[in-house]
Amino acid sequence: MGAALGRYALKSRMEGDTLKILKWLDEHFEEYILSGLLVVIAAVMMLQVIMRYVFNASLSWAEEASRYAFVWSALVSIGYTIKENSILKVDTLVEALPGSLKNLMITLINFAVALFFGYLFVSSVPAVLRVISTGQRSPALNIHLGWIYSAAIAGFFLAAARAVQKTGQDMRALIRKRGS
Repeated sequence: MGAALGRYALKSRMEGDTLKILKWLDEHFEEYILSGLLVVIAAVMMLQVIMRYVFNASLSWAEEASRYAFVWSALVSIGYTIKENSILKVDTLVEALPGSLKNLMITLINFAVALFFGYLFVSSVPAVLRVISTGQRSPALNIHLGWIYSAAIAGFFLAAARAVQKTGQDMRALIRKRGS
């Protein structure tokens, strides 16, 4: 009996830890990725400026590394802006609608956004696979371009997932308002 209780307690603690990790990832994943990419861009560009103007010898790979980090940050940031509800949108018409219709319209728009980014995600996979099949490498860093183009898959997946998450939150809010 004691061993069974011990296993249950361990399993319960592991599930609790797993939920904490998933909650942390849900709240901070994009933030840490974007912060890391920003640090990479700033450090590489600062190193390039120092090398060019202090040592009179520029790095051949610095601009390329910064460009690829920027591409990754641009695509990963889409999901972050959806999560934070700060994605660029024109909502003049939606704001003019009465309360319940406004909430329904916001939910439908978020659903459309989820479908759009889901489509982009699905469409990006074969495009990236074609790039991978070419075996092409970047000129300065000699990185397989599949890694660079994979930013589209990652970014559109995060955007679609965050839009689905946002749509679910909106639907729960609609159901709560109708129930009360």
